[in-house]
Amino acid sequence: MICRNPKVIGILLNYRDATRSIRCVKSLLDEGVDGVVVWDNSADEGVSASAISASIDSRVELVVSERNLGFAAGMNAALSIMQVRWAGESALLINNDATLRAGALAAMRVLADDDAIVAPVIDHAGDVVGFRYSHRWFGVQAKRPFPGAFPFASGACLLLPPSASRSPLFDESFFMYGEDVELGWRLWTAKRWLVKMTEEPQVDHEVGASSGKGSMFYETQVAAAHWLLADRLGKGSVDRCLLHACRGAYLIVRATFRCVRSKSLVPWRGLASGIRQARAISRGEIGTGWQAIL
Repeated sequence: MICRNPKVIGILLNYRDATRSIRCVKSLLDEGVDGVVVWDNSADEGVSASAISASIDSRVELVVSERNLGFAAGMNAALSIMQVRWAGESALLINNDATLRAGALAAMRVLADDDAIVAPVIDHAGDVVGFRYSHRWFGVQAKRPFPGAFPFASGACLLLPPSASRSPLFDESFFMYGEDVELGWRLWTAKRWLVKMTEEPQVDHEVGASSGKGSMFYETQVAAAHWLLADRLGKGSVDRCLLHACRGAYLIVRATFRCVRSKSLVPWRGLASGIRQARAISRGEIGTGWQAIL
């Protein structure tokens, strides 16, 4: 179904990284988006927000959060803000450490319609990726389909039709990582929207700029995401138990390998912290906008 030609509103989160956020906003405006919502998750007494505010114009709505809500809850909050100022338009979600290439928006809009989410091929610092495939049991990912896996598109950049540009879009149990896999699972099983992929890379993404890959925070959030995905992808109590067992086995192997490679116990400590964090979320001890347990 071909939709009307809605406005496109860029949405991104900032976490104490004004330089990258300003660069991202510029790439969006240069490509012709009609407006931008920047949700500032920095919780740094307005330091980052002040730097961004000095470099934007009236097309950009900058909202300062009192606390760091994480990716999923922050994006949902930004979508709510968008629906106040630009109700009924399309949302272009993008990581603040990503930029659109010349012609990217036009290439994505060619594929857009009322029933389609458009995902661009992304150049992740030299690793060019379209759809990814995640194994439901172990969480292993690959660039090509394989038995037991389902497709999902990276949350680093997505063009949503007006019908999907509403909050909540992401599961707010995920602080960082895993929310795009969970969304992909919902889209794949519900078959409500198609997900279309561009043929050529349209986005450059600086991998790991926000999380510090290999850090305690990174290891914790990856482990927590795997454990929560076992909850979300389970089809009943027995299925969830089996998923947790499989994910647990995979996480133990992963942490051991990363400890040996890095000559550090951080991956093991992150695994323990992440599972503890995920269990607290599942028990309802941590709500929306929780702070990471490190």
